[in-house]
Amino acid sequence: MIGWDEVAERVSRKALVSIAEALPAPAELDAPLARHTWIGLGGPADLLVVARSRDILVEAVQLARTYGVPWRVYGGLTNILPPDAGLRGLVVLNQTRNVQFGPDYRLAVDSGAIVVKVAREAVARGWGGLTWAVGLPGTVGGAVVNNAGAFGGEIAQILVGADVLDEQGQVHQVPLSWFGFQYRCSKLKGAGNRWLVLGAEFQLRSGDVDHLKAKADVYTERRQRTQPPGRTLGSTFKNPPGDYAGRLIEAAGLKGVRCGGIVISPHHANFLINEGNGTAVEFRTLLKRVQRTVFEQFGVMLEPEIEILPEPETQDSVQESDAAS
Repeated sequence: MIGWDEVAERVSRKALVSIAEALPAPAELDAPLARHTWIGLGGPADLLVVARSRDILVEAVQLARTYGVPWRVYGGLTNILPPDAGLRGLVVLNQTRNVQFGPDYRLAVDSGAIVVKVAREAVARGWGGLTWAVGLPGTVGGAVVNNAGAFGGEIAQILVGADVLDEQGQVHQVPLSWFGFQYRCSKLKGAGNRWLVLGAEFQLRSGDVDHLKAKADVYTERRQRTQPPGRTLGSTFKNPPGDYAGRLIEAAGLKGVRCGGIVISPHHANFLINEGNGTAVEFRTLLKRVQRTVFEQFGVMLEPEIEILPEPETQDSVQESDAAS
């Protein structure tokens, strides 16, 4: 199987066109990713496909495998930093949205469902257990892979199991324990294209609608008050044990520091904002400066919570040599 990091010349244009023609779904060659990412960064994908059903999602992946084309599947692109040079091969935007509220507070959801919408529907029905996610960006698939969480709740607390596609094109129903969840992490994070989450099942619980709505309002207000507006990838770094990444970055005197069009938010130091003319290289340069400065001052190496896709090595080595100011 061709790895995602193969050079562009290895991706056959003819194969990409064949995939696009074979799919009964919108497909675009040389599609700019910046218009799909929350932070507004990213160069063109060789081929971009929008999958609005599980069948199309699986078919797109299988076609890529058949033609030897590297592929990636993304949901909301809320915490992904694509490179300025774009992504080679096939990029699939997962927009599978089916949601089923079943008996005994079991919730079955497609991996492309929007977390916020699912959480708010659960609150409206008086289903507890997912209220912490009423302001969480992204899709269910990404939330599962990253063990997303907020306000003391996380996916690992409510997930029963999931449907995943393996390398041979077989669908498996796997239990909670299969994911090996840790803080903001599962064994699928960074695993590339070996497995793909198609859907997830959650165990929620009975709750009082008014109480859940009031709690959701509190969470929403707190998120709006503490998190800056603008084009960001959310929290940039994981909180280290016993501390907060934002506190360390602020204590290091980095609030408001910028590199080109990317700036560390003066409102919350764990957010890097694209002011409209930034680049992915500038984002990574500023991120590295934060890591280096915090480590030098406090001996803590901050670990990114976002997924960072590198530029080709030759481009990085030139452009990232410039210091953030």
